[in-house]
Amino acid sequence: MKSFLPLTAAFLTVVSLASNGVCEEEAEDESDDMRSSMIKAYNLSRIINERLNGYDRKVRPNAGGPPVLVKIEFKVISFGEIKEANMEYSMDIFMRQWWTDPRFKNNYSIPFNIAADPTKLFWIPDTYFWNVKDAKYHYVTRENMRIKISPNGEVYFSTRITLTVQCDMDLRLFPMDTQYCPLIIESYAYTTDDVDYHWKGGNNQGIEIVSSEMAQYDLLDVETHTKSQTNSKAIVLVVLSWCCFFISPAAVPARVALSITTILTSILLKGNVNRDMPKVSYMKAVDYFLLSSFAFIFAALIEFIVVLNTNPEWPAWCKRKGKKLLEDKKEIAMECEAQSQGSVDLIVQVMDEGVCRIRNNKGNIKLKPQAKPQSTTLPLEKPKPKVHWIDRISRIIFPVLYVIFIISYTIYYGVLRDDKKLPVKAK
Repeated sequence: MKSFLPLTAAFLTVVSLASNGVCEEEAEDESDDMRSSMIKAYNLSRIINERLNGYDRKVRPNAGGPPVLVKIEFKVISFGEIKEANMEYSMDIFMRQWWTDPRFKNNYSIPFNIAADPTKLFWIPDTYFWNVKDAKYHYVTRENMRIKISPNGEVYFSTRITLTVQCDMDLRLFPMDTQYCPLIIESYAYTTDDVDYHWKGGNNQGIEIVSSEMAQYDLLDVETHTKSQTNSKAIVLVVLSWCCFFISPAAVPARVALSITTILTSILLKGNVNRDMPKVSYMKAVDYFLLSSFAFIFAALIEFIVVLNTNPEWPAWCKRKGKKLLEDKKEIAMECEAQSQGSVDLIVQVMDEGVCRIRNNKGNIKLKPQAKPQSTTLPLEKPKPKVHWIDRISRIIFPVLYVIFIISYTIYYGVLRDDKKLPVKAK
């Protein structure tokens, strides 16, 4: 074993030297690749700088020739608040543009990337938003802009913008309306003979939505539908006013307090809704709904006033029996006597037939009608019913009429909303 130890040590030394040589060769190759990449990037940067030295950024590409084809793509990061009072909405987007500038063509196979403001370096499309009220670029921690110049001269420009956009809203159907808020893009100084805009990927693939969650609306593709709780609040107030029908008419303070509270709350609700809405010269659908709900609440108060000034008993025209039967019916008192001395085991008075049927133990039956003597004593006053007959009717009529109103309101304005829908066209 001892004779093999020097050979083994020598073998391990050779293997170690060989592995070290391979690692050094790989490191040298990586260093050469990195050095070569740096040289290419330096030379490409030098070429771009040379192009920019004699570059006139006031002249568009293909000046005097065919128009510059500008492709646009949006990536909507988030939607901000939609303000109906100001008829505006805001959103945060990545705007991307592609166009070709032959002055940047080069023989290199890699693109040139830089984070800078291109407006200070070379020509870019004078894209502006036709209906934007306010817009701002982002500069934290530096310009949120990216430029990529391909060897074939194609320029890619991406930037992040926050927009506040004007949206002319027709609120006649609010809150059952559908508002179309376009974002119109144009060239400020050039016509279509000089700059021609197109959506990248076609008309249906120019906008990408990152987050479709919105605080006030449901977002479906590029359409929005209002999430309004105004109608539900008004419905709760109307239902609350119906509680008066289940309170005794004797509890005047309770019923009056409940009616006045619901009336004042409905007035406050209408004021809050109009406070957040723009001042328009026409009635909105929500105004009609709130006014109708207020009418039902006020009618509940009028119903209580009628209850206090009417007889709680059912009137004659509300009774089940007809008027003729009431006039023809006569009360007859029957005096019944048995002919035999036997005890009477059954006496039955039939008031409608005006007879008295008597059966004794011998089976003899005698029918003897006799007029009812008039009583000299005053009749006892009947106790007043606990529930007024108008309250009984109101418990049914008010909910039925209000449900009919809600169904009619929903169908009517739903049809108007569908009739006013127009196809959304990308611009």
